[in-house]
Amino acid sequence: MVSPKILLSLDYELFFGQATGTVDNCLIRPTEEAARIARRHGAFFSLFVDALYLQSLAEEARRYPRLQPDLDAVRRQLTALKEEGHDIQLHLHPHWKDSHFDGEAWQLDTHRYKLHDFDFVEIASLVGSAKSLLTGIVGDTVFAFRAGGWCLQPFPRIASGLLEHGIWLDSTVFPGGVSDDRDRWFDFSTAPESDIWHFSSDPNRVDTDGPFLEIPISAMRVTPFLFWRMAMSRKILSTPTHKPFGDGSSLSWGRGYYLQKLTKSTISVASMDGLKAGMLTRAFRSEKASGRKLFHAMGHPKALSRFSLDQLDGFLAELGAFASVTFQDFKNRRPTAEVISDSVLKNREAA
Repeated sequence: MVSPKILLSLDYELFFGQATGTVDNCLIRPTEEAARIARRHGAFFSLFVDALYLQSLAEEARRYPRLQPDLDAVRRQLTALKEEGHDIQLHLHPHWKDSHFDGEAWQLDTHRYKLHDFDFVEIASLVGSAKSLLTGIVGDTVFAFRAGGWCLQPFPRIASGLLEHGIWLDSTVFPGGVSDDRDRWFDFSTAPESDIWHFSSDPNRVDTDGPFLEIPISAMRVTPFLFWRMAMSRKILSTPTHKPFGDGSSLSWGRGYYLQKLTKSTISVASMDGLKAGMLTRAFRSEKASGRKLFHAMGHPKALSRFSLDQLDGFLAELGAFASVTFQDFKNRRPTAEVISDSVLKNREAA
């Protein structure tokens, strides 16, 4: 019997609401706890690191030395994780370019939340500088990308900026996922029900000769019951077992987003966060029943809790034998230089 392939990814980032939270509670401690569980089961994480935050942190640390320990702690953790076999890849939340530290707290400006809110030249610069920062920490092994807030479309606007800096693998799509929020729009409703595919200008459309490789996040259908439970169970969720490690506040969505979640079934990522972690086994079985051979669950260190980590621990124990993969296992799928060059030109024209 072939062991199932499991990919576990984490978006390594702070909060974007009124309080960003601390590096120790949003990043260092929960990631250490998750890595301990992974070690127990022979599993590895792929971390999508919010590199533009690290860039801003490094810049502000020159003005405010009190930030230097945070930067040093992150660098040490990422270096240690890489040496242990975990994977470090690129995540971008570009609003950090408009935000600053005032000596006491981060003052966030999210009016340019999406990468698409920047012009063509700025996008390429942001990708290049962010990747350079990461490679300076973990080496030249960065080639995968996840869009902040899943805001990947329209893809041609960012495609050339990614390819120009050696980013050719995307892992943003979760098939069936949709957001009609004005500031955080995405639509993966027509994405292939597949483990992996190549694409060119549209991540929802297979192009076997395309320069990009998509490794989607596994998706699951979630009923309103879960969100009502979350809304009505604040007392439960504030207990030590369910309280997230992160000590910040989330960025609010539009009213329509919450109304949709509370009134009808929606498609969600297979998640290691909070109460959703209790659905990992169900999501895995659903993916397996559909014939897919790779199960990809994601999460955020800031949103992990004792409950969610226990659920992850139990899920991996229940699987028994499994093959833990990272994006490094797909680097042999890199397109040729000719394909990349041709696609850069085409995407510039389309943008």
